[in-house]
Amino acid sequence: MRNGNTDGIYLTTPKPQEFALAKYRTAIIACGTIGRVHARGWLDVPGQPTQIAACADTHPDARREFGEFFGIAPEHRYADYREMLDKERPDFVDVCSWHRQHAEMTIAAAARRPKAILCQKPMALSLGEAEAMITACERNDVKLVIAFQRPHHATWLQARELIRQGAIGTVQQVQLDDGGNILNTNSHNIRLAFFLMDEAEPQWVMGAVERTTDQMERGLPCEDACLGLVGCANGATILIQGNLVRGLGQGCRVIGTEGIMELDTGRPPDDQLRSDGDMAQPEGSSAKYNDEFGKVRYFNGSTKGWVEVEAPWHDCWAHQCQEAIDWIEGKIEAPISSYRHGRRVTEVMMALFESARKKQRIHLPLKTMVNPLELMVANGDLPVEWPGPYERRSRLVRGEKMSWHDS
Repeated sequence: MRNGNTDGIYLTTPKPQEFALAKYRTAIIACGTIGRVHARGWLDVPGQPTQIAACADTHPDARREFGEFFGIAPEHRYADYREMLDKERPDFVDVCSWHRQHAEMTIAAAARRPKAILCQKPMALSLGEAEAMITACERNDVKLVIAFQRPHHATWLQARELIRQGAIGTVQQVQLDDGGNILNTNSHNIRLAFFLMDEAEPQWVMGAVERTTDQMERGLPCEDACLGLVGCANGATILIQGNLVRGLGQGCRVIGTEGIMELDTGRPPDDQLRSDGDMAQPEGSSAKYNDEFGKVRYFNGSTKGWVEVEAPWHDCWAHQCQEAIDWIEGKIEAPISSYRHGRRVTEVMMALFESARKKQRIHLPLKTMVNPLELMVANGDLPVEWPGPYERRSRLVRGEKMSWHDS
């Protein structure tokens, strides 16, 4: 896709899967919006080498709708994801649950020894959880992919090549300025910053958080705003502005010695998105994530203004799934979405919170294994000005409950 062109995107419910040529079987855990996005990603891999073989969700309507849409027979739909893993023994396990269960489900899946696990971002709620996930996968010889999909955008891949070629000189700072909280939205942008700088090593973090209300995100206490600075070994810094300014959103601004580059995202109009069929759509079509495209522009002393970067569009989730397949087949050794990069993002986020808790710069590696924000909230170190818990995502919860977690 270029500049919003939707050529090649199917707009209606996909036809039942034909799996005669499928080499691998994928099992999806959690059948919500992100589960649909991930399933499309696997099915959009050229040649469709992977079958969506099974799904698991505690809610009967969710797994029924998902199973019918993606052609999964009733006997391969499960209320208990561990039962699914034991009976199906899939090649790939795709963890699409909300944040709190990522570690638990990844560790359980690793114990069944699939070829690889793809886990939705953020990797974990603490550095300790991330380490446990890595240990579980390494001791069982399971490859672990963390789904930060946007570096797989065709134009963002091209942006990294342009930076490597010196289009804006030496990177001095990457600026992030998204709304929402750090685990949900700016986690994407922190991953992007390291991707564009060829995985530069973070050395220290200075951070502050604001929490004036009892706001919850997927059942977890979250900050109203945050500000952070990350110092990297390449001499550059990452400026994190969470819910403070109206900026680029899902993207970043890269300041170089010879120019500036900006990355952003776009989507086709709603009436051109692929359909979710009869599945519940509280946030609109889930395909807005599959059909999303990256936008990049830059200028330097010789461009005479902004230059728009173009590249042939592909589904970034499919590109990520293709990479997972290539990894298990030994075709690549350092995937873009390796768990190592997910761990780094987790460490930086937790270091920002720990800096706020200890009121000092935090030198890495981080030694604190719990989530410092949750620790501050539990200890009363962030007293709210306006009490009363409320769930940002309550519209996504089925039935009478107003939060995904009871506590």
